[in-house]
Amino acid sequence: MSLADDAWQAAAPEEEQQQRHQHQVVFPHYPAYRALALYELPTSPESLFEEQALRSCRTWSEDLTLYTGVSYLTGVAAGAVEGLRRAAVEAERGESLKLRTSRALNNCSSVGRACGNRLGVIAMLFSGTRSALSHYRSGADDWVNTAAAGVATGALYRMPGGPRSAIVGGLVGGILAGAGLVAGRPLLHKFAPNLG
Repeated sequence: MSLADDAWQAAAPEEEQQQRHQHQVVFPHYPAYRALALYELPTSPESLFEEQALRSCRTWSEDLTLYTGVSYLTGVAAGAVEGLRRAAVEAERGESLKLRTSRALNNCSSVGRACGNRLGVIAMLFSGTRSALSHYRSGADDWVNTAAAGVATGALYRMPGGPRSAIVGGLVGGILAGAGLVAGRPLLHKFAPNLG
């Protein structure tokens, strides 16, 4: 027992000392030190302002941040896997471990960065067009916005390749947005209901 514990015991009333000895509670006045208090997290949504609590959907900036961040990280991870595959294909017999490691790191970083940037740009275009459509449709947030945003994103992304490329990109974007609505939304509501 340290000097601080002796001073604390001397300053505490007699009944608190008895309670401490009976139940082996170290700090009776501080319930936050209980082991269970670490896991008693709030389950209700936390909002700073009442307007935030009453909102039923995310704002355009929250969508932009979520879509861009998730898409960029997904692209980087997929690009890193592709970079590892390329490094394994390019490896030659008899190379040192240092050379193979250097090749793998270079391929992972270059392919991962490029793929992440592409998906991040596509996500930014999608989020921006979806938010613009929602604004012009008086705040409507339904499948029409998502499908139209997919078509517009594909067309805008492929537009530098010419009109034919933009049309094909629009069709692919619309199909991917529709697939995301049909397959992705139920999974999102099941596994992450607060994000939907």
